[in-house]
Amino acid sequence: MANVKTIEQGFCSLCGRALLPNEGYLNLSAGSHICSHCIGKIRVMHPLTLTWDKKGNEVRHDPIEALSLEEAGRDLEHAIAFTEELRAKYDHHNAVFMVESVTTEKGGFLKPQVIYACGRVVYGYFDPQDKARLLHKGSASDVTLSGITELAFYGASKYPCQGTGGIPCALEFSGKNLNCEAGDLIVKD
Repeated sequence: MANVKTIEQGFCSLCGRALLPNEGYLNLSAGSHICSHCIGKIRVMHPLTLTWDKKGNEVRHDPIEALSLEEAGRDLEHAIAFTEELRAKYDHHNAVFMVESVTTEKGGFLKPQVIYACGRVVYGYFDPQDKARLLHKGSASDVTLSGITELAFYGASKYPCQGTGGIPCALEFSGKNLNCEAGDLIVKD
């Protein structure tokens, strides 16, 4: 039998792309739907936030869902200019990550500790094995990312993902004498 893709909710109200169940989409405030490609373009303007309830269940707060179709269309038109303003604010790095909390674990015998910098990508994207710099209190340390994971109630989870603009995640790296704390930046050139 052929592998058939079904259109789940029609077409993207912004670009006309078919809304397929495996690619993801969002409902806007007035019942319109937009595809994951359009979401990715405006996500940097409307970062996703995660919190956890008392039982440890993840609660997603997505400001894109509160937009009207007109607001989403206007944001899509201004997404490139908005990203360029962010790049100018952060010294024109290709990608910037803002550290909100840090979790560490022992690295093993004669190995440095593993650092999970939890926070969100301000703009750009990070992939595992990327070379980056940790900016901590006026000093810069070169690091190589060993993994990027989704956030969980206790910090970093073990589910790998890509760090894209506006999305919370944890960047994993290790090294001797590295200090990382809330408010630090991790940048990629």
